[in-house]
Amino acid sequence: MAKWNPTYITRIQDRSPTVKSFWLKLPHHERIEYEPGQFITLELPVAERRRDGWRSYSIAAAPNDTNEVELCIVKLPGGKGSTWLFERAGIGTEIKAKDPGGVFTLPSKPLTNDVVMVCTGTGVAPFRAMLQDRLGDESAKFHLIFGCRTERDVLYREEFERMEREHDNFTYTVALSREERPGRVHGYVHQVYEQAYGALRDDLIFYLCGWSVMIDEAVDRLDKLGYDKSQVVAELYG
Repeated sequence: MAKWNPTYITRIQDRSPTVKSFWLKLPHHERIEYEPGQFITLELPVAERRRDGWRSYSIAAAPNDTNEVELCIVKLPGGKGSTWLFERAGIGTEIKAKDPGGVFTLPSKPLTNDVVMVCTGTGVAPFRAMLQDRLGDESAKFHLIFGCRTERDVLYREEFERMEREHDNFTYTVALSREERPGRVHGYVHQVYEQAYGALRDDLIFYLCGWSVMIDEAVDRLDKLGYDKSQVVAELYG
């Protein structure tokens, strides 16, 4: 059974005007065990009942020697949990965290299908962890399709651009819905995968992560393109 652990914040970093990374660590140099793509649930002091203070966030980096977990969190308008983290929490703040969970992970090695990762906003977090862990070891191709409003909202841009330069099996596409920029798609993630994968392929698997509106639309569009439900894996954010 998953248990709750005492953790504390070791680092905080701005990622965009509305997104920060928070690193958590267990005391006594213990390791938080997890698979890339999984999430962790925090107990935040924002409600009278413990359960009402639970917030789950995907882990944004692969396991590493620092024994930390990185969470990529957006400040939501009126969101009690994210507001507390952004405005009240700091280095050294203690937070109870549940053992990582979830099944939004890549299949066991080696991959037999090419992987298309479609996300918006902080939905990129589990994909970053997966790519850090698997990109260099796989012959399968990966295509990360990331959507946000403006260039200022692009998360981990330099890291993903470096991955694309260094790995022939990785493609990185950014769609900006409210801004036109050279090298970017002006629009939404849907037009990117529809254009790239409109011709039906049985050797693809689509991973979707983001808010429910985007997920629902992507599932519907992929179904209309003829992709089987077994080729679509989704992680909802709300």
